Amino acid sequence: MKLIITDSTASLPPGFAEKNNVVIVPLKVNIEDKSLREGIDISNREYYRLLRSKPIFPQTSQPAAGDFLDIFRTLKPGDEALAILISSQISGTVQAATIAKDMLKNNKARIEIFDSLSTVVGLGFQVMKACELVKEDFPLDKIIEELKLIRHKTKILFIVDNLEYLARGGRISHAVKTLGNLLQIKPVLSIIQTGKIEVYDKVRTKKKAVKKIIEEFKKEADTAELLSVVHVDNPQEAEEIYKEIRNFYSGPSIITEPGPVIGSHVGPGAVGLAWH
Repeated sequence: MKLIITDSTASLPPGFAEKNNVVIVPLKVNIEDKSLREGIDISNREYYRLLRSKPIFPQTSQPAAGDFLDIFRTLKPGDEALAILISSQISGTVQAATIAKDMLKNNKARIEIFDSLSTVVGLGFQVMKACELVKEDFPLDKIIEELKLIRHKTKILFIVDNLEYLARGGRISHAVKTLGNLLQIKPVLSIIQTGKIEVYDKVRTKKKAVKKIIEEFKKEADTAELLSVVHVDNPQEAEEIYKEIRNFYSGPSIITEPGPVIGSHVGPGAVGLAWH
């Protein structure tokens, strides 16, 4: 048996995990003295309604090593498990899984921990590919080789609607937030190869920033295998971007929404593109 494991930030299409027997380990958001498991204890709609209505910044936390250990202990001799997880540059989830693996050194199953160097649907791309290759009975080493290729090619560009949430999370200072909002500066942020969230460009107004990320994708549209329009509680704008892209790109495309963990840091209203 080959088991694919990922975490709740993967933004997989609805029903994909159940259909493909993917095990999802939830990250958590801690808000108003409650610890909520992403994808289990609260829906995206409920969470973003709460986030928009109250001046709070939730804390997010990785899974415990024990969460992975419980899954690994179900493996039988000869089984293989591949855990494809959120970038080690923005979360300790890979470390937690590695600790759990090290606690089972005498286990006869094979367990591989793969650092996606990505998150949201960038991570989801890798999980979807792994499931496809499992169905085609690819050996685990070959699956990992294919994931490395996707990891190298994947680009995520996104724009926050309000700098408030980056400030709450300590990503920028409150002074920079205030000035940026006044001047309508919209940083285009990226996750590309290094696994870190970095500033890709700084653009005045969100309209120009959206145009910028569409132009960046257009340069690579001919070779893109899969595209996702990404949004945080902003389906209308995501649909508008999707329609614009379909004017020049006819390849496979989807619309996805990150859950509370990533959404807490970028805030409602964020939009972006991810492709490989």
